[in-house]
Amino acid sequence: MEENNLNHKLDFNDIPEGTNTDIYANFKEKLESVQTFPGLYAFKFILTGGIDKIKELREVLPEEEFIETPSKTGKYISITVKKWMQDADAVVDIYKKVGEIKGVMML
Repeated sequence: MEENNLNHKLDFNDIPEGTNTDIYANFKEKLESVQTFPGLYAFKFILTGGIDKIKELREVLPEEEFIETPSKTGKYISITVKKWMQDADAVVDIYKKVGEIKGVMML
């Protein structure tokens, strides 16, 4: 798997505003303008609620490696998951599933 999609630098101004009012459609539009598919995509999440939330997240991404980084205070856990994705729709589908889990912030 190539990681070229994760290594290029984007400036915030490189991402267009988007024309859709639906949050996921707008995200998809922006994602397609900066990410090449198929390709490796890095999902990033912030969890509160401990081990139970990690278990729920693993139900959505069961086969993937989780890179876990606890906050200095231990209140939050940052999770990065790199997954080969075929298209932006597949990325959005995962974010929609994760969006149903309380205590998970999607970055």
